[in-house]
Amino acid sequence: MFDERRKRLLFLVLMVVVFFQTGAHASQAFVNYPAWKYISAESFPTYHRVMTTGAALLALSRVIELVLAIAALRYRPTVIKPWMLVLAIALSLCALLSTVLIQRPIHRQLDIVGNAPELLGRLQDTNWLRLVPEWIRAGLYFWMMSLLLRSPFHEGPTSENRGRSV
Repeated sequence: MFDERRKRLLFLVLMVVVFFQTGAHASQAFVNYPAWKYISAESFPTYHRVMTTGAALLALSRVIELVLAIAALRYRPTVIKPWMLVLAIALSLCALLSTVLIQRPIHRQLDIVGNAPELLGRLQDTNWLRLVPEWIRAGLYFWMMSLLLRSPFHEGPTSENRGRSV
């Protein structure tokens, strides 16, 4: 069902989702969160509502990442070892748990009280619990992709290339 070409394509799609996630969270951590203290108390609830509504896209992409990673674990390119994807999935789950159990409750408080300095500080201080697994995961995927790019690709015989040298 899944030849090596399709396995590599699945992995490539997974990489795109992973690096979308990583970039979005880096932007959130280093651009958005530090700027929130400069938003007026009157403007903050509307701004935060828009930002947290957009965060649903990040949650959806995390679910898509996990589904793709599990599929890639089942249909992985030859050079990718199962433990690599299992570790990547575990790191993604760590970041997800941090979001659900730590960052999201702080965001709910921000919805109620606004951009209180102590909440903003707690959000930034605890965000490292999400970012560290994210970065390790991104590095792991980058390494897996480098293994994939360095490995020779030999397509098996198909009806299109049967009889030709590949």
